[in-house]
Amino acid sequence: MTRFVFYDFETTGTSVTYAQPLQFAAIVTDENFNVLDTVDWRCRIAPHILPAPYALKVTNLAPEQVTNNNLQSAFEFAQSLHQFLEKWQPAIWLGYNTIKFDEPMLRQLFYQNLQPNIYATSMNGNSRLDVMKIVWATHNLRPGILTFPENDQGKTSFKLDQLAPANGFAHENAHDALADVEATIFILNKIKTADPDFFDDLVRTQDKEYIGSLLRSFEPVQVTLRFGGAPPKTYCGCYCGTNSQNKNEIAFADFDAIDAEALVNLSDPEILEAITQSPKIIRPLRLNNAETIMRLDSPTIEQRSFCEKISRSDYFVSRVSAILPQRFEAVEDEGDVPVEEKIHGGFYSHYDQDVLAEFQTADWQRRQELVEQFEDKRLVQLGRRLIVFYAPHLLSEEQKSAFKSFVKTKWESTNPDADWTTICAVQDDLNEMKTDETVSQEYLERLITFYQNYLRGFECELSL
Repeated sequence: MTRFVFYDFETTGTSVTYAQPLQFAAIVTDENFNVLDTVDWRCRIAPHILPAPYALKVTNLAPEQVTNNNLQSAFEFAQSLHQFLEKWQPAIWLGYNTIKFDEPMLRQLFYQNLQPNIYATSMNGNSRLDVMKIVWATHNLRPGILTFPENDQGKTSFKLDQLAPANGFAHENAHDALADVEATIFILNKIKTADPDFFDDLVRTQDKEYIGSLLRSFEPVQVTLRFGGAPPKTYCGCYCGTNSQNKNEIAFADFDAIDAEALVNLSDPEILEAITQSPKIIRPLRLNNAETIMRLDSPTIEQRSFCEKISRSDYFVSRVSAILPQRFEAVEDEGDVPVEEKIHGGFYSHYDQDVLAEFQTADWQRRQELVEQFEDKRLVQLGRRLIVFYAPHLLSEEQKSAFKSFVKTKWESTNPDADWTTICAVQDDLNEMKTDETVSQEYLERLITFYQNYLRGFECELSL
């Protein structure tokens, strides 16, 4: 039986690296969307997190809720999610815009809170889909299944809080995680009901083995992509190589961009240009990015001939495979990179995995000992933070003071490009809210009081 786990986060901000989830909601269903389980959990913020005022407003949270000690800590929250994931695997994990936002947010939550497997949704039989990408494909390939509203600029809107009501879903609590999950299921069920075969083809795109096999057969395929605010576009073409350093990345040759004979005779510099130029002649696609790669409906004789010519040119395919990784220049060590940005710094050793397993059930005094036993320096740094957060009684006054100084420096940053929420950003939001008719005076005053009290604990001030 196929299981779907629809999920959504509400967070302290838009950065998947530096923001933190505040709410997690999920509905587990069978392949016919019969509900098997429902969860709706909230947690309080970690002590180094400064939430963005507009994020609190969007999620309809009272500001004092984010520091409520009756809620789970971020660490307990991460443990609960990891256990929930293990309970329901194997499953297809999906939501609306999950690949770009919720999935990396989940991985950061696991990573920063020392959970054993940050890639759990794509391992042990699990796989991933993104309903937003499915909606793009439906818009282009099956017009009429869904009604697409227009935004204030007169452009087609793909936002869930507009799409769901336009198709008959009573979306009264938009930006509540559970309501967004219910809306996502509604949209996907509408697609399945209207065209079950098309739905099955879309679901099959989460199977990397199937998609890889389809591509390497040199069958004509199609993929629907969207860039920025432009309408989704469906590209038709065929496979022409696999990244020699990353088997999850393939090269896709666009039928409409170039003649097959000209393509296979490109020089190496021309191949690199074809991959990097805009519009692209050869388009890199990631098999683990839930792209809607599907068989092309009724390919023409010319399209089949294009694919056959590519399939016969082993030398061309091998050159594309070798050139794909070359489009990224080597990045030199940038020095003191924040530990949050080192999430992709390699897998943990078997030894560290064993220590992580013990860490989950130990008391905080034992956890403090275990932190110093990690081989991976990232785990040491993140683990020490958790001790500061949740067992400060184990630390010296000097250690606690050092942590407070670290947080104060981070929050008081005047860097306008900072990816985390700063005091300056908070002040800008609050000042903007003063003239925002959607923000009540009472709520604004509660926000100001919250931030004043919260910042005072780190010897920081709010200037309004």
